[in-house]
Amino acid sequence: MYEMKEAGVLETIDYGKIPNAKSLLPPMRYAYGVGHIYSGKVIPYNPKLIREVPTGFADTFDPRHGNRLGIIDIQYQYTMMASALASGGSMSNFEPGKERLLAVKNAGARIYPTKEALAQALQTEEIALCIMWKARAVQWPNAGINVQTVAAKEGVPLYISGFAIPKNAPTKEGAYAYLNAMLEPRAQEGFAQDMGYNPTVATAKVPEATQKRIGFTAQEQQRLKDLDYGYLAKNDSALKEWWGQGLQGMRRRRPRGAR
Repeated sequence: MYEMKEAGVLETIDYGKIPNAKSLLPPMRYAYGVGHIYSGKVIPYNPKLIREVPTGFADTFDPRHGNRLGIIDIQYQYTMMASALASGGSMSNFEPGKERLLAVKNAGARIYPTKEALAQALQTEEIALCIMWKARAVQWPNAGINVQTVAAKEGVPLYISGFAIPKNAPTKEGAYAYLNAMLEPRAQEGFAQDMGYNPTVATAKVPEATQKRIGFTAQEQQRLKDLDYGYLAKNDSALKEWWGQGLQGMRRRRPRGAR
């Protein structure tokens, strides 16, 4: 949505036309789009295989885990983001995290093409920990995958899924009606129950047991971090090139004495 906004093809949202927006959480309100559901990047780990529970991304991206650490190829931006937060970087500067990623790759970290492949590796216990959206980690135990999650002490990058209105939309009134409907408490509660994503409106009443599984404590909410969409848009090509050539293209060094 950010890149479409920059291209000048999105309407500026008139929140006066969305009655349910009065209950919208502030971080979910953009000039160019409306947040529908959200989750955050957390650390799923197998309690059977990980005795020392990680407290943050630095504990997770640690060479000591060797090939028990799993990484998703298509989520290179978020992996670099988390490693940066663990290494003195920020949501607007991923450079400090590169050395850490090279270290874990050299130590044997496994890279999988998709979240489905990563989930299978967790299920077979080929790996013991990774980073992933909490909503996905909430769904995994339903499929028999033994994981618990930790909200990293360095911060919890947000995943926000939302909707926007193109400037050339043929029926803008219908678009606003849809945006209002998606913020109805019942619809939001359904996504929370079925998919593990948090509501973006304060009026949604999620059952306590579900909220405990999918949500974030008051303390954890203070660590939620929205993405720097401008930084990502400007640097994505360079980030992807480094990921493909600098990280994946490296040869793993063998320990001294190894044959």
